[in-house]
Amino acid sequence: MTYPGVRKAATKSRLDQQTWAGNTLLLLSYDTIGAGEFDTPPLDFGLVFEGAPFFSFGVELQPGEVLLPSAYPAVMCGVREWQVTEVEADDQTTPYYIGASLWIFVSSPYLLRFRLSFEGITMRNVEHFRGLSG
Repeated sequence: MTYPGVRKAATKSRLDQQTWAGNTLLLLSYDTIGAGEFDTPPLDFGLVFEGAPFFSFGVELQPGEVLLPSAYPAVMCGVREWQVTEVEADDQTTPYYIGASLWIFVSSPYLLRFRLSFEGITMRNVEHFRGLSG
């Protein structure tokens, strides 16, 4: 005898295991030239996060740059806008995060490299979410 509810639960569990990748840390770099305030173009994660990923950053001098005494750069960086794709299921629309545009502030003329990290739960089957941007 078969039990449809049990089969559906097993199928759902198997699909969840195949679809959800778990916690993922994505690292990107972005180089700046000189002082100023500006926005980045949209940065494509190449991954699909189930919610807004945790964002953090660090900064280093680009190769060949020399830090002058008492001329330390002040920098700030944040998410200006998330790029999302929306998926409709069960009369509900769910946003999934596929990229971000950042704002950056640099106070000095150094060539800097921003090290960006985005961390959160990602989906394995990215191809199912591409081309659905809302």
